[in-house]
Amino acid sequence: MSTFLESPPAKHHARTSPGRPQATGTASVRSPDPGGSLRLTVIRPDPATAVIEVGGELVAATAPRLAHLLGPRLTSALRTVVIDLSAVTSLDTIGLGVLVHAWHQAAVTGRALKLVTGPGGVKRALENAGLDTRA
Repeated sequence: MSTFLESPPAKHHARTSPGRPQATGTASVRSPDPGGSLRLTVIRPDPATAVIEVGGELVAATAPRLAHLLGPRLTSALRTVVIDLSAVTSLDTIGLGVLVHAWHQAAVTGRALKLVTGPGGVKRALENAGLDTRA
């Protein structure tokens, strides 16, 4: 399992909304958040990989949505799960807790978990939590 921070990835091919089939090569619309403070998009660049783009506020009120989305992907046949946090504007301890839990779940299930960040507070928070190193 590897967990590390990296630069935002290049544009991906297939996008699916949470709860929709994850077929490669299909496109769909982003899942709207009723509160408008968190955006989640799942991209399947290949059958063994899921990229979850997270945008907006990853805080106590919104973090359960990410946890709900991550759970099945960290216990599925996927080999790699990428969480792209480069568009996250706010991260609190609850949001960080969801990421730490995902890291532990990936370790237990043998999945590669990669975290992508932009510059700023989110990257520093992940570094402080020890989620910035390759395992």
